[in-house]
Amino acid sequence: MIIFDIPYSPANGRWAVQVSNDGHPEFKTRIDAIRFAVDRALKAQQRGDSALITIEGVDGRRRAFDHEVKGVA
Repeated sequence: MIIFDIPYSPANGRWAVQVSNDGHPEFKTRIDAIRFAVDRALKAQQRGDSALITIEGVDGRRRAFDHEVKGVA
């Protein structure tokens, strides 16, 4: 399983997406970071891999989503 973790606040003015198998690419906006994670998660699913996207909310809690950006429990 590939996990994409997106923080609520940027570090040093850029959002770093922690990718469990591929480092941490950085983006200018949170939306760009989310788009990247969704695109990569969809490609992983198409290859037969599973993927999980976690996005931190303003309350500090992380919400989990699948490659179709549907919430998962």
